[in-house]
Amino acid sequence: MQSALDQFRISIQRVQDLIALHNSVKAQATAALDLSDILRAALVLTVSALDYYIHEVVTLGMLEIHRGQRAEPASSAFSRFQVSLGSAREDRRIAIDIASWIESDIQQVYGANFLQQSYTISGLIPAISNSILNRLNNTSWLEDEIRKGLSYKSFQQPDKIADAIRQISDKQLWNEVASKMSKPPEDIKQQLTLIVDRRNKIAHEADIDPTLNIGNRWYIDELMVADTVDFLEQVVESIHQIL
Repeated sequence: MQSALDQFRISIQRVQDLIALHNSVKAQATAALDLSDILRAALVLTVSALDYYIHEVVTLGMLEIHRGQRAEPASSAFSRFQVSLGSAREDRRIAIDIASWIESDIQQVYGANFLQQSYTISGLIPAISNSILNRLNNTSWLEDEIRKGLSYKSFQQPDKIADAIRQISDKQLWNEVASKMSKPPEDIKQQLTLIVDRRNKIAHEADIDPTLNIGNRWYIDELMVADTVDFLEQVVESIHQIL
């Protein structure tokens, strides 16, 4: 699941570059030039990086569980995940054609003459086992199903993130994160909620402050956005360590 964290770090670097661009232009421009929308974009991208990380780490974690590379959580969240029969047909087809594809796989790996020789059952078991394992690990259909199932969901609010992580882990997420960050779990969840609420104001309400005159937006500055980036980085890095 390292690739999920790697992608998050790349996304955060893009945000850092955007903030640096804002600061550079601001240092050279007059106060009349409003650059605050660059910061709004940076804040939205930061929350988006968190959302994508949760989607990706859950997808990869579920695939690892299916392949036997990760323990299945005791909660029923993983086992209740639904897939379509049309896609699951792939596993049925593999089972029905087991003799033909085992023979084909063994010939590809060990050579065409391998099965022309005599072997004991114990001598064939490693070849057959490797062939079956390789075939079962080819779960592209399942990955498509997981990504499709998760694509309709947003993983930004604390409760939604915890629900997602329960698909792959029994850990008490926010208690564990709080321990890593040396903060009370309620404080972390509250801060995250406030960040997401501000993201929603920008994304869905043009960040307009309805209590002021037309065109006036909620205040934002580079320190506020930098603090947001630092906080979400700590959250994601902590989650990844826990998982």
